[in-house]
Amino acid sequence: MNPEQLYEELENLAGHLGVSIRQENLSDLKPVAKSGLCKVKGRYYYIMDSSTTLDEKIRLLTECLSQMDLEGVYLLPAIRNVLEAVRKNGVQG
Repeated sequence: MNPEQLYEELENLAGHLGVSIRQENLSDLKPVAKSGLCKVKGRYYYIMDSSTTLDEKIRLLTECLSQMDLEGVYLLPAIRNVLEAVRKNGVQG
């Protein structure tokens, strides 16, 4: 699976889990802001710094999704492998 496909599948999984992904330019904010998960009025949002590379976006979203309850959720084997690697080792596989 190429990086674009991987990121698209991670975005789809996030949506399935009720997490909306918002691309925002965080590089010029003061104080400094980073990408991350937040909850606003009962809805989850992952604010993704649009200035990061695709590899970094994949890493950030994988770290977020690996912490969620995925019991009973069908995952493509490639996605499951990446998420399990993060859960076990704290690194993207």
